[in-house]
Amino acid sequence: MGLGLGMKLKTDGAQALFTYWERLKQSARLPSTADLDLVDIAPILANIMVYEKIDDDFSIRFFGTELVRRIGIDLTGTNMSLYQDDPLCRLTVNHLNQVLDGPLILAAEFNAGTNEGPVLEIEQIMVPIADKNGAPLCVLSHATRTKDTNAIVTLELTEGFKGLIGVQTLNL
Repeated sequence: MGLGLGMKLKTDGAQALFTYWERLKQSARLPSTADLDLVDIAPILANIMVYEKIDDDFSIRFFGTELVRRIGIDLTGTNMSLYQDDPLCRLTVNHLNQVLDGPLILAAEFNAGTNEGPVLEIEQIMVPIADKNGAPLCVLSHATRTKDTNAIVTLELTEGFKGLIGVQTLNL
């Protein structure tokens, strides 16, 4: 699935998030938090995360139910700085900053190992959302497994993160 300029997405959920974001975007203006209605993306909501930048940290404002089920913890309301020693967290914060600083759209694929043994392949897309004044403030993200999609595992990210396969960005 393509976004133009060579960016490709593997999963329907990532494509649906991009399509929704693009529909909200008007001319050169980023969609704002006032434009968002999570009911509009109900079919993919279980794999959605909403991050808000607060000073030098990101707060997880929403963490989808499928993500909770799969990793065994609800991260809604937590700050990314709590997990700053985790390599996946550091990578995620780097990506979040790129999305807001660009602003740009970022799609990434990575592998995460699990305590149970299988390696999970995951695709994630991140899109910027602005505050009421048009300044990038939040990142709306969708993460889906592209392999072992039905496995339920609790992973220790510090032990299980295998690394980035690829990253694509689209400047806005």
